[in-house]
Amino acid sequence: MEVGGIIIKISDKKLQSKLKFWGFVLLLALFSWAILPITLAIVFAYFLSPILHFLHKRLKVPSFLAALLAEIFIIASIAAVFLFIATVLIDTLPVLKSRLSEMSALIHIPSGIIAQIQDQLLSLIDVMLSKIFQSIQDIMQNLVEVTIFIIAFYFALYETSRNRQWFFVYIPARFRESIQRIFEEAALLFSYFIGVEIRLAILTFALLSISFYALGFEQPVGKAFLVSVCDFLPFLGIGLFLIPLGAVFIIIGKVALGIQLLVIYVAIQLIRQFAESMMWASTMQIRSVHAFIISAICLLLFGVAGIIISPFVLLIAVKFKQHPIFASR
Repeated sequence: MEVGGIIIKISDKKLQSKLKFWGFVLLLALFSWAILPITLAIVFAYFLSPILHFLHKRLKVPSFLAALLAEIFIIASIAAVFLFIATVLIDTLPVLKSRLSEMSALIHIPSGIIAQIQDQLLSLIDVMLSKIFQSIQDIMQNLVEVTIFIIAFYFALYETSRNRQWFFVYIPARFRESIQRIFEEAALLFSYFIGVEIRLAILTFALLSISFYALGFEQPVGKAFLVSVCDFLPFLGIGLFLIPLGAVFIIIGKVALGIQLLVIYVAIQLIRQFAESMMWASTMQIRSVHAFIISAICLLLFGVAGIIISPFVLLIAVKFKQHPIFASR
């Protein structure tokens, strides 16, 4: 009985240790959420460590100056992206409206249905444009949080240029190693995910730009950018634009152009799926269909936040896959 009692006692200690660990993780997550601007500053600085390493180690730029240059570069890049999106939408929207008006004059469908189709096609662009201005307005309204983030971001960049894992010193020693391992695995997975998505978006945008230019479309780059935004949506993706557009061209008598758009959609989807499977195979050793299903479920359940949550769900899926009960015999 004494041996049995010792076994039970050891088991209880292990259970208590796990409960304490995950309880601390939960408290840490809640605290990180409470100070979200500072948390985001630390996490962003962690992912930007290669830039800081290049400036500080390679170019021998002092840490304080490397942090300042990196922050200016990031803020300027974000502002440039927002400005580019707004400019493309403003330039493309009038052209798209005029084209739809020309098409509606040629399609022999009741005007009420045509107006409804036109409104549905333009609503997505209007929502995108309003979201950009709403984001700018939210930034101005939360000026205190933005200021805290900018200041915290600079200090996080400064510390990261010297030591990438500097913030783990605030974790108790008994939990530090385990939490650091979990964080590094999640960060590595998230970097893989972002890298894959960026490369796929660039590939889709390039293929669409070349295709629209070859078809003789006006402002092919702007139109390709608008269509490629839908690439982040699950299931149809860019087909949300190309399939209805191809059908409209076929209806108005431009059969060749409509078929070409549908062929472009199928070709880009095949190229994208092949590239995606190759990218995931070289990173996480997970099948692309599994990554697609998990990403789509997260996006449908959590909205835009699902894009950020899905890498962590993928990490859990990989861990389950590595468990002995799933190993083939």
